[in-house]
Amino acid sequence: MTSNDADIKATVCVVTYNQVEYIEQCLQSLIDQITNFEFEIIVGDDFSTDGTRRIVEDFQRKYPHVIKPIFHSRNVGAAVNFNAVHGSARGKFVAHVDGDDYMLPNKLRSQVDFMERNPNCNISWHRMYVSYGSNIKEDLLDLNNFRQLCFTRADILKFITIGMNSSKMYRAETMNFQRPDFPMLDYFANVEQIGDGQACFISSEPLGVYRAGIGIAKNDFRVKEALNSSFLYFLSKYPKLSNEINQSVLLLLLMAFKNRRYTELSLFLKVYLKSFSFFTPWKLYKDYEFIKMLRLPK
Repeated sequence: MTSNDADIKATVCVVTYNQVEYIEQCLQSLIDQITNFEFEIIVGDDFSTDGTRRIVEDFQRKYPHVIKPIFHSRNVGAAVNFNAVHGSARGKFVAHVDGDDYMLPNKLRSQVDFMERNPNCNISWHRMYVSYGSNIKEDLLDLNNFRQLCFTRADILKFITIGMNSSKMYRAETMNFQRPDFPMLDYFANVEQIGDGQACFISSEPLGVYRAGIGIAKNDFRVKEALNSSFLYFLSKYPKLSNEINQSVLLLLLMAFKNRRYTELSLFLKVYLKSFSFFTPWKLYKDYEFIKMLRLPK
């Protein structure tokens, strides 16, 4: 592959830290992509100490025109690593893949083709298989029962997580948004990147494998704090979408109450009251069947 920027149609951004058991399969699955265009793979290794870097170096030697590593000289954290990798992307379309996940051979071509046919689509996702060790299941997304296959900023604010992050592809120009002064979650990036366009599922075909139970847990309280900061930020920036924010917060409050996570109840209560709407419980009830499909399979 050439290194000329004009020839790079897609960039795959891989972030990894101490994933020696998984990174080889991840990178090989990207090398094996079947495409009719040039693409690059940028790998950000956050100072791994378990042999992950050696595997990335081996791939760089085998595929020097494709694999572009970023090796940090110290542990910089997930956010800095993410920004370094995505900030180096040269493709018109940028895909994100966590280093413990892997893709099926038609992923890149399918997403690029879809986004070229749909210029209003700023973010695309695809379905994923979910791996529990040797047990692999399909996700719960039944696209035939979706009210829609494309979503707006209001939908992302309301549902928080719609597509899995390792299935995400976006237009490079959508990264030109102001970064927050708190840890940026995938949720925050999705809300900003979608702009006035759409985020769409490209088909009902799973095109990757997500490893469950690896990496940062979603019930990590630091994640909840960053999510709460995101809600407050968006309430100020998008006041007309306060009802959607209120619905997402209500769902989190109900989950926290069910699981007796009382610190989370206290955390989210302020933003719930600030965005309060009498109609939220009814709207949440109407959306509940869809919300259930966003969970991981058991």
